[in-house]
Amino acid sequence: MPWTLHQGDCLDVMRAMPDNSFDAVVTDPPYGIGFMYGSEKDVARSADEYREWLRPRYLEMQRVLRPGGFMALWQAQLYFPHFWDWFGPGIHIYCAAKNFVQLRQTPINYGYDPVVMLYKPGAAPLRPRTPPRNIDFYVANTASIVADKTRIEKAHPCPRPLDQVREIVRNFAIPNGTILDPFAGSGTTLLAAVREGFDAVGIEKDAHYCDIIRQRMGAELPLFGSQEADA
Repeated sequence: MPWTLHQGDCLDVMRAMPDNSFDAVVTDPPYGIGFMYGSEKDVARSADEYREWLRPRYLEMQRVLRPGGFMALWQAQLYFPHFWDWFGPGIHIYCAAKNFVQLRQTPINYGYDPVVMLYKPGAAPLRPRTPPRNIDFYVANTASIVADKTRIEKAHPCPRPLDQVREIVRNFAIPNGTILDPFAGSGTTLLAAVREGFDAVGIEKDAHYCDIIRQRMGAELPLFGSQEADA
């Protein structure tokens, strides 16, 4: 299955894309909670700042998504009360659980990440007719990412577990469709999509992370034909 990587700001890249271009958008944007991505500061430090930053990008995701298309966005637990205001009343929260949790000095530790899910209005949901497991949770093998220091994706500060993203796309996105990830990061969504039989388009502004994606796709997908890349 072909894949394409655009290096650049996703807002600029998406604005050059036609309406209704993709069957699904599956992405893990910055959380806007003050996290440091290497030497890069987070995009925001409060809910109001984050909403202002996210809104134009979310509107572009909606525009390039086909009517009925599937969307999944990883979000921060801290902003859980705002999800329905930001994304609308028809969303569903998926529990992206972990089999390894880094414990912090807090009375209650988070054991999962909330993923905001929805199907774009305007058509019947573009989804599998007989999904293998369309349930709203999955426990990912995060322990393997922590334990294996040699994994390529470890060069990114917060890689997503591949098994969990594969679980999401195979159960909720229409088979053989095209998936967009506007915040490609370490390339997990691209890899998951191609392994599950989708075409994939990623956008990533950081040149170092783009190199990680190219290395990862080249190393793990030698049998999927030519890989495309836009600089």
